[in-house]
Amino acid sequence: MDRDKLLQIFNEQISGKNHVKAMRIINNDLISSVNIENEDNLIYIKGNVISESLFNQYETQIEIDAVNKEIVSTYCSCPDYENNEFRSENYCCKHLVATFYESVDDILKNSLFNDDKEEDIFQSKNNVDTLSMLLGDEKHKEEIKIEIYVNRNQWDNKISAEFRIGLSSMNSNELYVLKNLKQFLMALYNNVPINYGKKFTFNMSNNKLSIKDKVLIDFIQMVSSLEESHTYRSKIKKSNIDGKYVHIPDYLVREFFEVVKDHRVYLDEGFLYRCIETEILEKYPPIEFDLRMSKGNYILKLENGPPVPLSSRNNVFFYGSTIYIPDAEYCTRINPYLTVFNGVRSVALPASKEEFILRNLIPQLNLLSDSVAISRPIKNKIVNEKCEFNFYFDEKRKHIILTTKVKYGSFEFNIFEDCREKIIYRDSKRELEILGLLRSLGFERMGNEFRLMWGDDYVFRFFKSEIEKLQNVGGVFYSENFKGIRSINSKNISGNIQKGKYDYLEMKFKLGDIPEDETTAILQAFRDNLKYYKLKSGEYLDLEELELKKFLKLLDVVSPKKINENYIQIPKNKGIYLDEYIEQNNIRYIKGKSELKKIRDKLKNIDTIEFKEPDNLGEKLRDYQKTGYNWFKMLDYLGFGGILGDEMGLGKTFQAIAFLISNPNSKSLIVVPTSLVYNWIHEFEKFAPHMKAAAVNGTKKERKELIDNIDKWDVVITTYNLLKRDITMYREIDFDYCILDEAQYIKNPHSQNAESVKKIRAKTRFALSGTPIENSVMELWSIFDFIMPGYLYDEKRFSVRYYKRFKEEPVVIEDLNRLIKPFVLRRKKKDVIKELPQKIEKTIMVNMDKKQKKVYGTYAKHALALIEKKVEDDEFKSSKIEILAYITKLRQLCLDPSIVMDNYTGNSAKIEALMELLVQSIDEGHKILVFSQFTSVLKNIAGKIAAESIDYSYLDGSVPSRSRMKIVEDFNNGNNPVFLISLKAGGTGLNLTSADVVIHFDPWWNPAVEEQATDRAHRIGQKHVVEVIKLVAKGTIEEKIIQLQREKKKLIDSLIGDGLSGDSGITALSEEEIVNLFK
Repeated sequence: MDRDKLLQIFNEQISGKNHVKAMRIINNDLISSVNIENEDNLIYIKGNVISESLFNQYETQIEIDAVNKEIVSTYCSCPDYENNEFRSENYCCKHLVATFYESVDDILKNSLFNDDKEEDIFQSKNNVDTLSMLLGDEKHKEEIKIEIYVNRNQWDNKISAEFRIGLSSMNSNELYVLKNLKQFLMALYNNVPINYGKKFTFNMSNNKLSIKDKVLIDFIQMVSSLEESHTYRSKIKKSNIDGKYVHIPDYLVREFFEVVKDHRVYLDEGFLYRCIETEILEKYPPIEFDLRMSKGNYILKLENGPPVPLSSRNNVFFYGSTIYIPDAEYCTRINPYLTVFNGVRSVALPASKEEFILRNLIPQLNLLSDSVAISRPIKNKIVNEKCEFNFYFDEKRKHIILTTKVKYGSFEFNIFEDCREKIIYRDSKRELEILGLLRSLGFERMGNEFRLMWGDDYVFRFFKSEIEKLQNVGGVFYSENFKGIRSINSKNISGNIQKGKYDYLEMKFKLGDIPEDETTAILQAFRDNLKYYKLKSGEYLDLEELELKKFLKLLDVVSPKKINENYIQIPKNKGIYLDEYIEQNNIRYIKGKSELKKIRDKLKNIDTIEFKEPDNLGEKLRDYQKTGYNWFKMLDYLGFGGILGDEMGLGKTFQAIAFLISNPNSKSLIVVPTSLVYNWIHEFEKFAPHMKAAAVNGTKKERKELIDNIDKWDVVITTYNLLKRDITMYREIDFDYCILDEAQYIKNPHSQNAESVKKIRAKTRFALSGTPIENSVMELWSIFDFIMPGYLYDEKRFSVRYYKRFKEEPVVIEDLNRLIKPFVLRRKKKDVIKELPQKIEKTIMVNMDKKQKKVYGTYAKHALALIEKKVEDDEFKSSKIEILAYITKLRQLCLDPSIVMDNYTGNSAKIEALMELLVQSIDEGHKILVFSQFTSVLKNIAGKIAAESIDYSYLDGSVPSRSRMKIVEDFNNGNNPVFLISLKAGGTGLNLTSADVVIHFDPWWNPAVEEQATDRAHRIGQKHVVEVIKLVAKGTIEEKIIQLQREKKKLIDSLIGDGLSGDSGITALSEEEIVNLFK
């Protein structure tokens, strides 16, 4: 048995509530000795406890049945035990409880108690378990009701009470008199039945007490214990409990009536001529005063006499037929009136005291009574009107000052002063309430005024919402210098947009009568997400007021950091956003919207406006490609750049070439990944053979020679890597157009790729990317910073405005969408190419064999322990490269353990599954693309394929770019049924429509990269249904990677659309996400 179970048994089986007192004895070290003895199956605990007064020592004994785990008996020599021994079973005074607590550890070691057979639930002798004690399991019992009859002794005015008891279902006249209260208490505590008559037997096994009756019985028990606590009692003095009566000590009368106020209470002897039911109210008695003049004196009458005090403390009263329990303030105020009106109903007051009577006495009478009758001659001398309030706000020395005035009739004066013109009967109670309200609202008295002491945040909130509390009780007024909150609405705001002198729009605006030199600070407060701006006048501008908020949001988007004289220049590329924003928000106070409409209509009607297609384009544009071509032309016409974000396989390259052809005599630079240089050359040869296109490739000398003679070429194509090295050669060249392919290569604004392309001098810039956002909106900013520098602000402002609030505030997504929408064209294959064959995707879960599972599981546990240690030691951020190595190795173990373990002799479940798929697909006449991120795995797969005498093509990053197009053409036109491709080297820019099965051997962090790879086959020119198969090792990190990227994809999709999930891998994962990868 453990310590808690032993204490549970003890607490269930004893009576008395002395645990706190017992702990005090133990803490004060008052237990002088404890001995434990065994006899048969009984354990005797004997102790000696020193009294807290230190003058006595008491003997204690507890007898325990060790077999049945029961308390058999208790004993203590103290007076408390003697008084309660027979009232309840196993009563334990504080000395007994302390003795048991002190001996618990020794009892547990006792040979009789320390057996191996413990019961699951310990039941007390009274058959009461802990759960019943906690829940009060009394639903089956019938409730008792007690009614009280109160008597008042006519000689000494002492209060006594008697009680009648019965079931709650019985009528009052059926209840039985409690003739012996002590017997009743004994029966209650010892669960002994008492028969009161035919209809009722008191038995706590069948009956239960209501909460109010329990409180009443506790009070009776307290009164009883008061007399028992006295060692000497006079024979003459009555006992507090005397048969059926409880004699209430004078100092407990108020408490008695507070206890019984919810019972049915009757006033019996000593009150009225007959017994009546009364109410007990916690309020002051409704006494009635009458004040009038007679023979030159004032006569004050108490019409029905004063209330009768029921105790010497004058804190509970009998008035009419009701008992009143007023608050302490009333009891204090009424005391002198009880003395003055003792035995009389009226008193005369000398006229010489008129000033005092009118100014002081009448207000005090109104505090004591709601019924004060004043004769007309007296009323004419005073103002006895309803109390009203006016609140006057001003600003003095940068402090908010409030003057509070009271108004009675036509007389208004400071609440802290008296009216000098006439005697005013003031409603002191109401005035005190208002003063309390002002204090609760943060006002502090300074002389005869108030000062609002709390800071600006509270002051603004007060004038915005808390001011209603004053408006509800009086009038609120502001001085000329101070208006609290300055209201700015659609009537106060005006703006006018005009065409500027050059390639911009200009707007002049006004914000009511706010000085122009404060506009920049107001806008900055709005940008900082503040709720208000404090004007130099001391007033507050509510930045959350609807119309003002709309206008400030508009300014935030189109204006620079500083605004001079409420004038701003707006780039034309923001005109589309501006027009749409004004229309959606129904803003009518801005004039000159026709200029915006011209810009918007041109872009809005892109589907109906047709620019002439070039005659010398090698192939006809499809309908959706015509829209893309028109989009290029429209943006170019307006002087804007843009992002063509079509899904992979829709011909972004072809649309860009069509646009360049339509601009003869122009000079263009195209920047592409290394693997796509010759793909672009090939596309120009195919679609625009008349255009002079050159690849800036080869040695530095060859590149320099070509750049020096750039006027010979219509288009030059270079790579991101070479542009970084050659950027100085391009410094003096002005291009008409600069186009980035796979623009996600500049997603990091601080990379050399991004910094280099942004140094290129070009009139118009475009970006091509199926994934303009791969993980963060900051990547989108970097691309926009290339195509239209400054359109999405500088990096810091964009980060604060969008990036840091992107996940928390959906409205930010809407706002950013509105800004970028005109300049991003994105279509999906399923929407625009109805004739494109279906793409069927499926995932095959592969079970690893025992040996591979063991290797994987062992390493996963090892890596998890190391990573958790780094998280615990706060080394996570500094160890990301090391953690990436763990993850990479874990992924490789899923694929083929032999690439990381020299002595591995088991199989690779995924390679075996792949071989089965390849053989089956080849037999069915399919051509297959197999993608993996690991070239070492691809080489192992190649070995397996060769061993099966299957012909295959192979492409990874080591293959020179000049050779890649030859390998692709050979696969498309040849008989090799399998093409093994490194995901990074061949995932973009290749046309492999001869294949109709795509197998992703291992999942990559970014599904968009996998989709790009899939679209090497599922693109224009494909004539067959394309089957896409993902091989995933069951119960491994590969499952977790897929789940993680699904979740991250949702966030990016909300901005641009499908297919733009994250590619940052380990760097974008949290500590928790990384740890979970290994579990």
